[in-house]
Amino acid sequence: MNALQVEMAKATIHNYVMPVKTDNRKNIPEMPHDAARPEEKRDGRKENAAATQAALRAAGKDLFARLGYEATSVGALCVQAGVTSGALYHHYGDKKGLFAAVAVELECGMVALAMRARQAALARGGGSWDGFIAAIDALLAAGVDPGLRRIGLVEAPAVLGASGWQAIREQHGHGAMTRVIEDLQQAGVFGPGDPKRLAWLVLGLIYSAVQTLPDEEAAIEAALADARRALHAMLRGLCDVRP
Repeated sequence: MNALQVEMAKATIHNYVMPVKTDNRKNIPEMPHDAARPEEKRDGRKENAAATQAALRAAGKDLFARLGYEATSVGALCVQAGVTSGALYHHYGDKKGLFAAVAVELECGMVALAMRARQAALARGGGSWDGFIAAIDALLAAGVDPGLRRIGLVEAPAVLGASGWQAIREQHGHGAMTRVIEDLQQAGVFGPGDPKRLAWLVLGLIYSAVQTLPDEEAAIEAALADARRALHAMLRGLCDVRP
């Protein structure tokens, strides 16, 4: 991966991996043709609530990544989000509740990023292994962002507890990886075995590889290439047939 690709990977974190999930669609009930136009039936309260929640999550992503959970105050979160502390407590219960929402959104974004890379590889005519490796590489490249590493590898286990963070990963990332493993087994690429166990093993390799990436920009490119080579070699060891 060259320097340009590294910069693109960083941009992916902020533009796709950790998106602000804002649902501005209007909940409009069906009505007779002679009723008022849909625009006149918007539920402003729901729209405002969604916007407030999105603003709080965006502030949380930024501050938790830069300062850490403990050093981030409720006041700082609310000032950056442009809302009152009452809004934070109303929508998320407390600072920990907001952090949990940020962690879930991060995990879902990572899953979406990996699956998009996998589908792109399959659309280019690649097989199950190609799609798998594309997803792995996308996750590894996303790990160049130190803020993402801080939230996912340091803050989340500490704030939510090992079991709390594990539950989030099991529901999202692990579930997606299990389905990918099952596809590889059905294609004859991976041998028999519990796909859920294999999914945890593969994710463990990815997390460990991401954890080795340096914060220094000058060292990222070489470290990323080295981690990718090692990761690919270990994953090929799971194959029944040489990809």
